[in-house]
Amino acid sequence: MKTYRHIFFDLDRTLWDFEKNSAETLLSIHEEFSLGEQIPDQDLFIVKYNYFNDHLWDEFKAGTIKKAELRVRRFELLLAYFDIRDEELVSKISRFYLNTNPLKKELIPGAKETLEYLHGKYELYVISNGFYDVQLTKLISSGISKYIRKTFTSDRIGIAKPKPGIYNYALSSVNARKAESVMVGDDAVNDVHGAHYAKIDQVYFNRNGIPSRIPPTWEITNLLQLKEIF
Repeated sequence: MKTYRHIFFDLDRTLWDFEKNSAETLLSIHEEFSLGEQIPDQDLFIVKYNYFNDHLWDEFKAGTIKKAELRVRRFELLLAYFDIRDEELVSKISRFYLNTNPLKKELIPGAKETLEYLHGKYELYVISNGFYDVQLTKLISSGISKYIRKTFTSDRIGIAKPKPGIYNYALSSVNARKAESVMVGDDAVNDVHGAHYAKIDQVYFNRNGIPSRIPPTWEITNLLQLKEIF
């Protein structure tokens, strides 16, 4: 068994429940902006948001769009899908989402208990492709910031996962040796492949049964299983 000292976590979908928190925010938007007549299907509203959001995040990671454009464009595309073209409404909804969603508190089951168990035994960090201000708010609002020593985000560093550079930057910043470090995340490409190419071990939090092309060092389906590894 390896001796680890530094554990790096992804945030969205690994510790912070992106799907539940985002869906709750989108339902609030649907009600707040009286979209029921034009968009009667709330489930479709959420599904299409996730589709456009994921597509634009791929573009952001590729460097083809900027943060400000992503934040507005996803709602522009979403409303246009339902034949709503209103720049002022898009702007208001974008601000509402940005101001509301990071304040949501829902965590992945077992997240707080696992962090409580690991805290004090290991140095804990976050490496995320999310935006620094948003991710920091999520950590604080959900009550887990006290466990995280430092947060590294792609917008601050200028490199996105799965590129090894973001991992190398984070390790260097905290003087962590690769042999004593491990990455925990839900995304096979960003978290497993990226960490693998950065030459650090990985724990693949595989809740959805999606195989990784590169076999991870460890694989779990529940965060509480980290107690068995660490």
